[in-house]
Amino acid sequence: MQLTRVLQYFKKRPKWPGLMTSGKHRYLPVITSKQKAKAVKSFIREESNVKILQNPYITKEEEHGAMKALGKPQAKFEAIKEAKKQKAWPTDVSMKKYLEHLNITKSWE
Repeated sequence: MQLTRVLQYFKKRPKWPGLMTSGKHRYLPVITSKQKAKAVKSFIREESNVKILQNPYITKEEEHGAMKALGKPQAKFEAIKEAKKQKAWPTDVSMKKYLEHLNITKSWE
C-alpha cells in the first residue's frame, strides 16, 4: 500500500476531478511511436487482405472446367445449387396465402 502511494506520487500526470476516462476534463493517455507503428502495420495487413479477397481466385470458365476435372457433372451440381436456393426462400410468398384459413367462416349473402 505504501509502495503504491510512493510510486503514484512520482508519476507525472495532471489532477482532475471525477473519473479519469470520462467527462470534459478527462485524461487522454499519450500515444507512443510503437503504438502508431503497430496501428499502421495492422492497417496495411487489413488492406492487403481486402485486396486479396476482392479478386476471385478462378474465373467462371475455369470453375466450369474444374468441376469436369474433379469428375463431377456440372449439370447435377447446378441442379443441387438451384434446389437449395428454392428451399431457402419460396418465390411466391404472400400474406393472403398465410391468412387464407381465417376466411372459412365468411359466407356470401
